Amino acid sequence: MKTSDNKVLLALQVWIAAAWADGVITEQEATGMRATIELAKLSDADKAVARGWLTKKIDLDDINVSQIPKDDRTNIFTAALGVVAMDNKVGAAEHKFLDRLKIALQIDDVTAAEIRKRVGV
Repeated sequence: MKTSDNKVLLALQVWIAAAWADGVITEQEATGMRATIELAKLSDADKAVARGWLTKKIDLDDINVSQIPKDDRTNIFTAALGVVAMDNKVGAAEHKFLDRLKIALQIDDVTAAEIRKRVGV
């Protein structure tokens, strides 16, 4: 199954890219993402693909964001905010990633600001 055919795998790809946004995945981020992968309703092969993203950096440009259903986009964005905050440090590179993600997911500024305020990022 291609990544673009599986919205769960696409969401994981976004979240793992968010974890990589500052150039490294911390142990907290890796542990959280591994747990999420294991709980996801995915085949063993898809889980293996997702685990691979934890060892080789992926970026927003690697993701076919247009394949993410419109109804899922704000939830995926909200979870991405949580991912970048997992290590209790949200740096400039992570803010830049989130800005790019907001645009890619076509989330308007007002909605993004409300989500960021609610999440605290």
